[in-house]
Amino acid sequence: MYYRLSLYSLFVVFTAGLSGCGGTTVAESLPDTAPVSGVVSLNGKPIKSATVTFVPMGATKGIECVGVTDESGKYTLEQIRGAAGAPPGEYRVVINYFLKADGTPIKIDGSEPPANLGADEALPPQYSSFTDSKLTAKVTDAGGEFPFELKTK
Repeated sequence: MYYRLSLYSLFVVFTAGLSGCGGTTVAESLPDTAPVSGVVSLNGKPIKSATVTFVPMGATKGIECVGVTDESGKYTLEQIRGAAGAPPGEYRVVINYFLKADGTPIKIDGSEPPANLGADEALPPQYSSFTDSKLTAKVTDAGGEFPFELKTK
């Protein structure tokens, strides 16, 4: 009985997976992208390991596009499940910068919540909140450079 039920469950899961979303992959169904990069600085100094997220607004098609700043504060966007860059359109920009108690920045990779790593958000909600960020960007067909000069003072 258990064996037959397991085979039936496996069959149902397999056939549901085949019916999927019309046979296209996620990358094929996402809109074309344009290259997007920039530099993030805080109080005039580049910040390392900040996560920059472009969240589509209004009629902009696509999904969030994310980049992480390097030693010089530079980021390059990639779609979460797709190509490099971002589709043309309007975006709310969210920048997160997590620091440990000793001031060491941590890179968020999704494997562990920042609080579990002993880190707190170092930026105010006007930059770091997915609902309250005041930062925006308009990506054209050509893409572009989007620098963000953040201030905490």
